[in-house]
Amino acid sequence: MIKQIKVTARFVALIILAVLYFLLPYDLLPDGLGRIGRIDDIALFLVVIFWFFIKPLTDEILAKKQTVKTRQPGDPYLILGVQADASPAEIKKAYYELVKQYHPDRVSTLGPELQNLAREKTAQINQAYEKLQK
Repeated sequence: MIKQIKVTARFVALIILAVLYFLLPYDLLPDGLGRIGRIDDIALFLVVIFWFFIKPLTDEILAKKQTVKTRQPGDPYLILGVQADASPAEIKKAYYELVKQYHPDRVSTLGPELQNLAREKTAQINQAYEKLQK
């Protein structure tokens, strides 16, 4: 929560500074030069847009890719589809949803191959949940 407040305060402060820089006549290139004088203002505006809107998205995407790469195929968090810092309530909810989805009784009307696959998947889910319970 505190981190979110700090990020919001930094965001507001930088936006105010960017607006002041854009409006005040004191620039690297004076605004009196016409269109040339607005080049530094536009560049600063684009940097602010990149820093606050594009960079967080790319950072989030890269973080997700790193967490997926570092996980092993038998990782219980990966099997249950939760983050490594998930709370016990989130783990339990994911477990119940997956068991409900893959339980062998749900596919009892389908062929034996799908029933075996559902049993194997349910066993994996149960093992992953038991590992995380310990």
